[in-house]
Amino acid sequence: MEDIHCLFFQKNGGGVINSYTQWGIVCAKPPFKAGGKTKEPAKRDWFDEHGDDVYIGSKMVFEGYDAEFELAYKGQELATNPFNLSLAFQRIDAFKRWVSGNDTQEGSGAELSIYSPYTTIGRQGCYLQEISDEEPHLQMKEENGNLYHENVLTFKVKFRVTDPMTNIVLSL
Repeated sequence: MEDIHCLFFQKNGGGVINSYTQWGIVCAKPPFKAGGKTKEPAKRDWFDEHGDDVYIGSKMVFEGYDAEFELAYKGQELATNPFNLSLAFQRIDAFKRWVSGNDTQEGSGAELSIYSPYTTIGRQGCYLQEISDEEPHLQMKEENGNLYHENVLTFKVKFRVTDPMTNIVLSL
């Protein structure tokens, strides 16, 4: 799989992780944006004067934003029962634990840097807000006389981006 369909993650200045090679997860819809909303400048509203008394500095500053990614897991498992999704749920659970910092007893850190090779946009100072329930799509496949489920699970993950201006690049 080409790296363009994955996301690269990094924690605490550690090693860069490819979402596909680590968990079998690809990015179906990256939400990073080049635009953004500015913060409201400081102002006072004088009762006896028209308009606003606004301090407009030499530059506008931007608000942080929520970025909702649509992710997908694709894997293949032996069709030992009608809904064999155990590996898919193990991988998604491992992803959830890692991005939230719950992959170790003492916590491995929850502040993330995320980079999308597709959009070539990366952000630092991100943290997990929410992971939606998975939507499984199962397909049967026969290979070498064995019956397999080809599982595709899609889900949404929402991160808060606290630094909307710094564009970072992560690579392996």
